[in-house]
Amino acid sequence: MTAVKIRPELSYAWYGPSVLITNTRGECGCDESLSGYFFRETRFLRDLRLEINAQRPWLCAAGAGDQRTLAFNFSYPEQLHYSGGGSGTGGDDIPRDDAGIPHRALDLLSQYQLTFHGFAIVLRVTNRTSEDIVVDLTWHLGTDYADLMEALEGAPREKRVVTAVAADGALRFCHEHPELGFETQVVAGGAGEWVARLGTLASALLLPPQQPQVIRLLVTARDVEPVPDSGGETERQRMVRRWREEIARLRTAGDRNLERMVMQAVDDLGSFALLEGEPDEWLAPAAGVPLYPALFGRDSLTTSWQAALFDRGRLLDASMTRLTRLQGIRDDPNHDEMPGRIVHSVRRGPLARLGLNPYNRYYGDFASPLMFVIALAHLYAWSGDQDRLKRHWDAARRALDWAKERGDRDGDGYLEYITLAEQGPKNQGWKDSGEGILYQDGRPVPAPIAACELQGYWFAAQQLAAVLSAAQGRLADAKAYWHSAMELKARFNRDWWMPEEGFVALALDPEKQVVRSIASNAGHCLTAGIIDNAHIPAIVGRLFAPDMFSGWGIRTLANTHPAYNPIGYHLGSIWSVENATIGFGLRRYGFDVRFVDLMEAMFDLARLYDGFRIPECVGGYARAEFPHPGAYPQANTPQAWNQSAVPLLMHTLLGLQPVAPLDLLVVDPILPAWLPEVTLERLQVGGATATLRFYRERDGNCHVAVTRKRGTLHVVRQPPPESLTADIRDRATALVDRLFHH
Repeated sequence: MTAVKIRPELSYAWYGPSVLITNTRGECGCDESLSGYFFRETRFLRDLRLEINAQRPWLCAAGAGDQRTLAFNFSYPEQLHYSGGGSGTGGDDIPRDDAGIPHRALDLLSQYQLTFHGFAIVLRVTNRTSEDIVVDLTWHLGTDYADLMEALEGAPREKRVVTAVAADGALRFCHEHPELGFETQVVAGGAGEWVARLGTLASALLLPPQQPQVIRLLVTARDVEPVPDSGGETERQRMVRRWREEIARLRTAGDRNLERMVMQAVDDLGSFALLEGEPDEWLAPAAGVPLYPALFGRDSLTTSWQAALFDRGRLLDASMTRLTRLQGIRDDPNHDEMPGRIVHSVRRGPLARLGLNPYNRYYGDFASPLMFVIALAHLYAWSGDQDRLKRHWDAARRALDWAKERGDRDGDGYLEYITLAEQGPKNQGWKDSGEGILYQDGRPVPAPIAACELQGYWFAAQQLAAVLSAAQGRLADAKAYWHSAMELKARFNRDWWMPEEGFVALALDPEKQVVRSIASNAGHCLTAGIIDNAHIPAIVGRLFAPDMFSGWGIRTLANTHPAYNPIGYHLGSIWSVENATIGFGLRRYGFDVRFVDLMEAMFDLARLYDGFRIPECVGGYARAEFPHPGAYPQANTPQAWNQSAVPLLMHTLLGLQPVAPLDLLVVDPILPAWLPEVTLERLQVGGATATLRFYRERDGNCHVAVTRKRGTLHVVRQPPPESLTADIRDRATALVDRLFHH
């Protein structure tokens, strides 16, 4: 299998609001504009380079210990001219550098580890000769306090004044701005006496034979915005460690790579915890690295509900708590804020803080408010916790009120968006790029736009709000939400169905004319349940037609569209998070064979990448035409909701439908031949914890057995209630099978 690298010129680590981006040598500022140490999306250290006797050591190997650690192995000095053999020389002809140090006399092991607001470098230098050696070690250091987006662009948008103070073996950089007040402190310690000068920390180091000398460099970011303590660094680490220790575990027979893939994805989700705000918000995940180490509303919600199988909704509860505290309370066109809206993004870099863009707290997104309600239903389904439901219910209700009263701009019963903020994105649906919604001839659709998937989200949110209202005894509200949802579904199938294409329109334009482009958005409508049963087979068939399904996944736009671009953001690329969402819908309606095809494509895709981390969006090239699918040029990897897509695919494969308020778990596994057995250990549903073994017999029939259980949990075998392929006989057989294999 091809090994594909995304951003191969970079190495990076992340932890909370800290991101360290280096070149492959562990250096910053040498040959890559994006490199540096970023805290809250501000570059607190731009330049970082180690020299020995004014030369860069020779890189032998580079790697990573975990998400917050980088590790490098160097040699000094390295021989560059060879005459044969491993060393290239023999006898007494030992190469030396200009200072007389023998070839490969020194080996260096360097580890970088991130903390909440800084990082430490531990450098171990060992003299491998039989004589004392003295070398000059110098760290070259500098900063510019650029916004992450400015670093990506390669140039600051405004001039910044940075001062530096050197004293007592330490450097201190300060941003001379009355509103920002950033400060970076760099301290060298360990072996040697360190002298600080403007831009360098240097030491003449005596290295006895075979005695490792350890040097430490500590970089600390100080922000004018206080860092909430509440137990400090130790408590933050303890919380993430506790989360990892308590998650469910997956074991597989057959393809063990699948086990590693799923558990790596879940482990990555813990590494995305922002660890910001109040302690009950700390686990809310960032969107992705290196470009999105910040809170994005729909990303955080989607990531968290997709992974709830493994943590019973702890990430989800933290995300919803954070978003509730940020929910819109006023009308502010400059940030597209309205009462009840859920925040789209909270960026912390200088551009946002100074109001040079609206993203310090931006609300221009129609998906997040609806996803908040959908996520709350998932949280309640897994936890059965009435207290959690009540704590988030008011925010969910306000979001639904916003959709009804403000989201439907013209009162026609559909949600339409138009951006008011000057620098806000044009599109506010699933596809939020400026080119995301196009007519069939390639022209951009003007605002206001009613995107099809938003109507699906609204339908699902109202249906689930009806269920949640009933769970709280609010029966009149439940009835009203349910009737509103069903009326929306009837309107939608009347106005959006395109019989000639056998597909759902991408959008309605300002004149309420259908936009006929064939795009992946219809797959969201499938999953949301808004499409009439009679239309679903045609939708599924169209999604898997050659112009939509590449062999790696379903494209965002058909490759027959005149605007198709396989590496365009929403013009034909493939998003694994979207494909996992569509897969959920395929199983919901009984298209099991198609789901397995899609799941296998996604797992094959993950195998291409280091750590099984599928990039933010990959290219739409057909699988038959190139060894890998390509990628969007600025793709994040990893991206949080892509990592959560992997556990969602496993959730869907096993057919899990938790109903924690009833102490119930409904299952319907469909294991392919290459995956004969899956075991879920420490699965939590409500107050119960269980180990479930799913297995496939030679005849292809799949079963489930509860091998361990603590607390009350009823496990029932049943196809999804909306399945178009399961009849009464299938449901009766499933019940008997579950009783027989109990």
